Amino acid sequence: MAAPRTQFYHPAKGIEAAAGGTERAIRRAEGVSLVVGPPGTGKSLLLAVVAERVRDDFDVALLSGARICTRRALWQAILAEIGEPYRGIDEAELRIALVERIRGLAATGSGLVVLVDEAQTLPLRLVEELRLLTNVPTPLPAVHIVLAGSTKLEELLGLPRMESLAQRIAVRNYLEPLDHAETTAYVRTQTKVAGLDWDSLFSPGCDDAVFTATDGVPRLVNQLCDHALVLRGETTRSVTPADVATAWRDIQRLPAPGAADHVTAGQIGATIEFAGEDVAGVEPFDVEPGDMPMLEFGGLDDAVAEDGIPEPADDAAPRSSDPWSGPEVELVFDGSEDPFGEYFEQERAAVERFLMRGPDDFSGCPPVLSREGESLSRQLAACARIELPSITPAAADRQAGHAPEESAAGPDPDDSDMVVIEEDLDDLPSARPEVVAVRPGDYRSLFARLRRGDPARQPQA
Repeated sequence: MAAPRTQFYHPAKGIEAAAGGTERAIRRAEGVSLVVGPPGTGKSLLLAVVAERVRDDFDVALLSGARICTRRALWQAILAEIGEPYRGIDEAELRIALVERIRGLAATGSGLVVLVDEAQTLPLRLVEELRLLTNVPTPLPAVHIVLAGSTKLEELLGLPRMESLAQRIAVRNYLEPLDHAETTAYVRTQTKVAGLDWDSLFSPGCDDAVFTATDGVPRLVNQLCDHALVLRGETTRSVTPADVATAWRDIQRLPAPGAADHVTAGQIGATIEFAGEDVAGVEPFDVEPGDMPMLEFGGLDDAVAEDGIPEPADDAAPRSSDPWSGPEVELVFDGSEDPFGEYFEQERAAVERFLMRGPDDFSGCPPVLSREGESLSRQLAACARIELPSITPAAADRQAGHAPEESAAGPDPDDSDMVVIEEDLDDLPSARPEVVAVRPGDYRSLFARLRRGDPARQPQA
């Protein structure tokens, strides 16, 4: 069966050490216990075993984190597990009822054990609520928390916001797949508890084949051996290693041996299956970027809308309108940390500040020419060759970047309302610019005169 059963518990070295350490932490009130392991290694079974061992001395609430998403649901789940009323009660009174039950248990020398399976799916705010339960004032600690989950659980508890709970973790247990010797002992224990004998059901070498296929993951071992017996049927013959391999391919939906011998790059279909078993006889091949096959995900075809989302094919099955059919997303906003608060001691300052007080301060700075300046100079030179009534030769010379020649009569009065800005003077050999210090007040005076439009008081360019 998929659900764990304590009567089939095999005390392998790793899981038995974890169960013993968790039970010790509960009875000695050491703090929060943590059980971490990959899928199928026995976390749910371990919690069931621990609950069975301590149920005579404590109230036990065995929860599944995947089914709890609110504080109200958390309090209801705990009260339901310990036999307290939980229907038709608001959230505040649910918590008060739970605290009163905890204080009553503490008065008798007992306590409450909360075992959370798949704890990595439990929202962090609810994990924090469990921690706050341990702060209920009692003569002795009366609330004992056990969290079991994947490696993601340990990553979540390592977040800065979970530091208070992480400091309370007293026991960390790590479950791993069984090794070869433990797998051999495990399959014999399972058949013995079921009233059967391994050696009479399976021929020699089957335990090696089981370990090779499953890598010692107990859940996969159970599925593989059970399916091998189903394939054997009602015959009296023993299961052979070949039967184990056939059962594994059936479970994993692998191609039969030899079916992939003639597969080439151009014959790969739109759907690619990745399996855990090597297929013999397939030679590696080079695939050009344009020859890569299109992959189908969820029955979508190759059509892509303008917004980048694939469009379903015309013959695709209608999708479910359930808004909760997608993945669950938890948005966490924490403004207590400054992502830019680090110190970059190895970095060199990228900005230098200078205070320019006059023309001499620019003597040590290399000239910088820009493409925009060159383009502007060419446009000004082109304008100088166009004869316009309002532009005199002297003004054209100034626009082209040439120094104007003073006439006997002085500056041309038509040029009195013109300001010429010269760019890239270094590219003009005939230019002799005069660099002077300009104060902000000079600019204000210049623009004020330009706005008044008084030709007699216009500045000379």
